[in-house]
Amino acid sequence: MSQLSSTRPSLPPVREEYERELAPLPDLAVEAPLPWLERVWRRGAVRKALILVVLAALWELAARLTDNDLLLPGFVATAKAFVEGLLDGELLARAAASLRVLVKGYVAGVALAFVLTTLAVSTRLGRDLLATLTAMFNPLPAIALLPLALLWFGLGEGSLVFVLIHSVLWALAVNTYAGFLAVPDTLRMTGRNYGLRGVRYVLQILVPAALPAILAGLRIGWAFAWRTLIAAELVFGASSGKGGLGWYIFQNRNELYTDRVFAGLAAVVLIGLLVEGLGFDNLERITVRRWGMHR
Repeated sequence: MSQLSSTRPSLPPVREEYERELAPLPDLAVEAPLPWLERVWRRGAVRKALILVVLAALWELAARLTDNDLLLPGFVATAKAFVEGLLDGELLARAAASLRVLVKGYVAGVALAFVLTTLAVSTRLGRDLLATLTAMFNPLPAIALLPLALLWFGLGEGSLVFVLIHSVLWALAVNTYAGFLAVPDTLRMTGRNYGLRGVRYVLQILVPAALPAILAGLRIGWAFAWRTLIAAELVFGASSGKGGLGWYIFQNRNELYTDRVFAGLAAVVLIGLLVEGLGFDNLERITVRRWGMHR
């Protein structure tokens, strides 16, 4: 018995409890205001504006080092040419002409993409049709179709609208269909249980759930369409003697007005920034970010 009792583990010692009084906390505000510099820096518009200012300064410095206005006009000279183009109305008229054609092609491309993706999620034949067409035409540059468009539609807006539809359609269709495939089965079964079929099922179930992918496709389609239009107008304007911003750039290049060429390029960039900032960013903020579907 003595050997058994000696092998039992001893109980751990019990420590006495005690309380320690802490010094009172100083009076601090629950929320301390951030310094004004940090508050300003938190704004994305301020950071983007700072980037643009730095790029403009580097541009002006490179122009001064080059010291050749024909080869590389500075930011100040380009800004002066840009303001002059706005005041005489030519730059605004060219931009309006380009945007008018762009809207026609973009809307038509979005509508066709919606039809193709609706067929793809509704029938097997539609799915095979979308897969085959995207594999064939998505790698094909839109500008490569411009010679055929000029033969088929002549020297008019029809040729430009044709190549714009091609540049928008396949990028948007691929992103939209990928978004539709990523919709959870729970939402799909919910729509089926409510008796939704066809277009109603797509509009009320698939489109809201796949909205982030659709917005990404709209962004990509817009970028493809905008740069395709400017490139097409360089060729189209040279053939017909008229056009939008692309023709404005081409015409001034022939006349060796390099500052106006850069002013036209600046107009292209500014329109792109405005569409991204005021259009797609606001649309994303009031939809997918507000609904918690995107960070």
